Amino acid sequence: MKLLIIRPEPGASASALRAKEAGLEPVLLPFFEVQAVAWELPDPADYDALLLTSANAVRFGGAGLDSLRALPVHAVGERTAEAARGARLNVATVGTSDAAAAVKAASDMGHRRLLWLAGADHRPIKMPKNMPKALKVTTVIGYASGPKTLTSDVAPIIASVDAVALHSPRAATEFAKAVADFGLNRSAITLAAFSPAIADAAGDGWRAVAVAERPADIALLSALADLGKLPIVTDDRKENL
Repeated sequence: MKLLIIRPEPGASASALRAKEAGLEPVLLPFFEVQAVAWELPDPADYDALLLTSANAVRFGGAGLDSLRALPVHAVGERTAEAARGARLNVATVGTSDAAAAVKAASDMGHRRLLWLAGADHRPIKMPKNMPKALKVTTVIGYASGPKTLTSDVAPIIASVDAVALHSPRAATEFAKAVADFGLNRSAITLAAFSPAIADAAGDGWRAVAVAERPADIALLSALADLGKLPIVTDDRKENL
């Protein structure tokens, strides 16, 4: 099975390796490039924990992270936690769901003032119910993912794969746009989404959608495998190439 991976590097290569280990044939076609964003370091004393929802926050956080090492980290996903540990940050919890679950984990530990080092295209956190009124999440933008310009030679690559891995809501919307722009038939394309929110961002009408139970490539690949045998790839996936 060919799996198209459109997330930016270095995550794309990491996901490709996991896909290959699972017996799939990864096809790398990053739709985005991640770049650091200059950010002003807040006073660490104003916070009692750091919220990280992507490893990119660590990779592109820069020297400002040095001043935040005293803060316990609530990370979403093991890859984010690994990056945090590699930067000598103190990982307190590793969530297997989303930012809202990480906030709840922080609250359960008594943390009330969270600093979220997020990407420019982040989505607001849907706060869990019954959170303490004193709990506050302050967002600082530390990196941004910019879309690449896609040319017409991308269309046959998309048309040749069995499934597409989507790691963010923005990736889902950009991929759906590319399918429409290149005249591809979305009913012939299977998606593998990192979360329900990502699947929702892609919209309806796909051949099938696999949704990971937690934000990890192994869970994404497991969800894709659970779909069973996919239909044989035929030329009906392309409308206008």
